Amino acid sequence: MNKVKAWFIASRPFAIPWILVNTFLGASLAGFDLGKWLLASAIVSLILLAAHYINNWRDFVRGFDRLENGSSAKPYTAASQLLPRGELTVNDMKGATIIALCASLVLMGFVPRRLDVWLLYILGVLVALTYTDFFKPKGFGEVALFLGHGFGASTFAYSLIRPVTAEALAAGTLLGLLAGMAYTVDQWQDVETDFARRVKNYAYMIARANMRLSTFFYFAVTAVVTIHLAFVLMGVLRASTLKALLLMPLFHFAGVLLDYQFEKGVWASLIAIWLYPILMAL
Repeated sequence: MNKVKAWFIASRPFAIPWILVNTFLGASLAGFDLGKWLLASAIVSLILLAAHYINNWRDFVRGFDRLENGSSAKPYTAASQLLPRGELTVNDMKGATIIALCASLVLMGFVPRRLDVWLLYILGVLVALTYTDFFKPKGFGEVALFLGHGFGASTFAYSLIRPVTAEALAAGTLLGLLAGMAYTVDQWQDVETDFARRVKNYAYMIARANMRLSTFFYFAVTAVVTIHLAFVLMGVLRASTLKALLLMPLFHFAGVLLDYQFEKGVWASLIAIWLYPILMAL
C-alpha cells in the first residue's frame, strides 16, 4: 500500500461530510454565514482528524488493533490494520495529531472572542484527547460521539455567528443522539473483540441481552423523533425542522438491513443520519 492511501485511510475522511452537514445546521439556524460555516467546519474537522490519529496509535499500543483477533475492519475504513501491518507508525500518528491540533488552534484566531465559542472548542479538544483512553474503554463511546460529532459540531458552528441559545442546544442534542446511535451500530462488529477485553459498551450489552440490532435502532430513532417533536411543541425548534421526519422510511429500511445485510444496513443508516440535519436546515 502506498503512503498516500495509508494516510487517507488513517484520517477516516468519510466522517468529514458528516461534520459538514452538522455544522451546516448550526450555521443555518444562527442565520447562515458562508465564511463562518467553512471556518467552523475546518476547525471541527481538524479536531476530528486528531481524534482519529490518536485512536489509531492508542488502540495499537493498547493491543486492540492487531493482525489477528483485533478490531474488525469496517465497511467504510480499514484503519485498524494500518499500524499492525507497518503501513504507518506510532510516531506518524503522534506527529499528525500535533499538526492537526495546532492548525485548529491557529484557525481559532479568526473566531469571535466569546466564552461560549472557546468553551465549545475546549470541549471538542478534550473529547478528542480522551476518547480512546477514557470514553471507549469505559463504555462511553456514545457519549464522546454525542459531544464531538453531533452536539459540539453543530453548536460550535452556531456560536461563530451568534451566542448559543436554547435553539442551538436543542438542535445539537438531536444530532448528538444520532451520533451516539451511529456509534453503537459501528461497534456491533467488535462485540466479540470487546468481550475478550471486557469493554462493555452498548453494542456489547445489546448482544448479551440477545436483542436484535434493529430493535435498538428503531428504539433510538423513535427517541430522537419524539424529542424532536417535543422541542418543536415547546417552541424551542422551528416547525420547519420537522421536514427531517420524511426520512423515517429510510431509517426503517436501514433497520431491516442491519439484521440481514449488515454492511448495507450500515450505509443506509449513515445516509439517513447524514440527511437528517440537511432536511432540518432547509
